Amino acid sequence: MPEPYTIIQENVSITGSLGTLEGILTYPDNMEPKQAILIVGPHPMLGGDFNNNIIAHLAERLTSPAAVTLRFNYRGVGQSAGKPIVSTDNISQFWATSKIDAEAGFAEDVEVVGTFLADAFGKVDSVIGYSFGACLASQWAMKQTALRYLTMIAPTIDQHDYTHLQSLDLPKLIISSKDDFAVPTEKLRDIYTQWQEPKQLVIEQTDNHFFRGYEEWLAEKIIAFQAGAE
Repeated sequence: MPEPYTIIQENVSITGSLGTLEGILTYPDNMEPKQAILIVGPHPMLGGDFNNNIIAHLAERLTSPAAVTLRFNYRGVGQSAGKPIVSTDNISQFWATSKIDAEAGFAEDVEVVGTFLADAFGKVDSVIGYSFGACLASQWAMKQTALRYLTMIAPTIDQHDYTHLQSLDLPKLIISSKDDFAVPTEKLRDIYTQWQEPKQLVIEQTDNHFFRGYEEWLAEKIIAFQAGAE
C-alpha cells in the first residue's frame, strides 16, 4: 500500500445521447495527474454501478502515485438518464440469455465517457473493465491510438465476443479466478492463446466472480502490470 495521501472525488455530469451520465473523477490532492484511467463496470443487471466493490476500490487506489480515474453509471442506472435498466422485461431476458437489448447503448456510453476523459486530460492512458465491462473496454480499446494499457478482470467469454483481441497489439492484462462461474478457466486459457501479444494472464483462486476481499490484490496486479509494460 502507498503512504497515506488525500484524494479528491468530484461528481461530474457527462452528456450522452439520452441525457446526462453521472460519473466520479478521483485524483490526488495537490498533485497534477500524469495518467488518466477509465474504469468500466460490470453489467447493470449484476450490480453494475460505480459503487461496485471492485470499481470503487480501483478508482481510489489507482490514483497513486499520480493518476486520475473516471468511473461512471451506465444509462438507466443511478442518476444517469435513460429508462431504468432493472425492469421486469430486462430481468426475464437477462436470465434467459445473459444479455439484454440495451447493451449496444452501454457501449455508446463508454465511447461518450472515454471522450470526456480524453478531452479533460488530453488522453486516456489505461482502460480497465470488469466482467461485462471487460468486453466493452476491449471494444473501445480497439479504436484508441493513445491508449497504453488494457486490463480485463473476469472477462465474460461465454456471453460476449472477444475475437477482436486477436488483432489488438496493446499490452493486455487478463485476471480471473479459478472458481469463476462465468469464466471457465480452460476455455479462457484456450482463447487467450489466440489473442495478440503483448499479454499477461493471471489465474488464481480468489472469490469466484466477485473478488470480495481481493480488491487490493487486483490493484497491485494492475500496478505491477502497467509498470512492467512501460
